[in-house]
Amino acid sequence: MPEVNFYILSDPEEAALLHVACRLTEKAWGQGQRVYVLAADDAQAARMDEMLWTFRQDSFVPHEPFSSDNPPTARVLVGTGHAVPEHTDLLVNLGAEIPPWYAQCNHVADVVGAEPGHKAGGRKRYRVYRDAGAELRTHEV
Repeated sequence: MPEVNFYILSDPEEAALLHVACRLTEKAWGQGQRVYVLAADDAQAARMDEMLWTFRQDSFVPHEPFSSDNPPTARVLVGTGHAVPEHTDLLVNLGAEIPPWYAQCNHVADVVGAEPGHKAGGRKRYRVYRDAGAELRTHEV
């Protein structure tokens, strides 16, 4: 069962959500981990793709879109699908649902926006993880 960290944002802007996801991804990538950023939809995946190249002026995180049709070449993948890349160390979940394969990952970072709908979804996911026996931590951002 993976360790699950919730990152609860106080800023309601999506840019803040993506920025936190970029920081988490960059840290894990710097430690040599394989990361899968699960976006809520294709539009969010495209924004995340752009931000990983530009969120900090002095660095970028090499990444590629995930496709279950092609073997990945990067350690950081961005996607929206329900297939899991093999050997995922960290799942950064930006979606409203928990992917059914989350337990195959070593760690989960569940990023929760400040909007009421995001928080309600975060509470629901928290209960599911808790009931599954995951070790949970919460961080206010």
